[in-house]
Amino acid sequence: MTKKQEKIWAYKLKNPQATVSQIAKATKSSYGYVYKLMQKIGTPPEVLMTNSGVVSTSSTGETTSTYDKHVGVNRSYVLDTAKEYVTKDRAADHGNMEDNFTKIAEYWSLHLDTPVYSDDVAVMMTLLKLARIKSNREHCDNWIDGAGYLACGAELVAKRSK
Repeated sequence: MTKKQEKIWAYKLKNPQATVSQIAKATKSSYGYVYKLMQKIGTPPEVLMTNSGVVSTSSTGETTSTYDKHVGVNRSYVLDTAKEYVTKDRAADHGNMEDNFTKIAEYWSLHLDTPVYSDDVAVMMTLLKLARIKSNREHCDNWIDGAGYLACGAELVAKRSK
């Protein structure tokens, strides 16, 4: 692990509810770097807990739990994290949200031979997340992403209504 990664993890361990933005600012790292590090490595075992408050670590160092939730997961955490995901400039990685959803809608319209609109994409992606939740309720990212897709859909409808 690099010194920069160690610095980021040390901050995350001391501040388990810190957002990617807060970690980036505190460690003088870029948002993208911190975000990718969190996605690549996952949450450190010290920050995770199970329903009983216990984290299990296998002999190989793998962290396992029956309910893999972050300390402090609540509706504010889910919504704040979703807000962080959808309000940060992610265009460098994924392109403009509206353009992206419109392009996806065009592809789906061709494939399905029926009109699909950008806000339909937000609904369908939310349904994808709901399907994933059905198979794994404990994976918090699906709840967060679902909230984010719904927020994007609301924005797209509001823009179209103007």
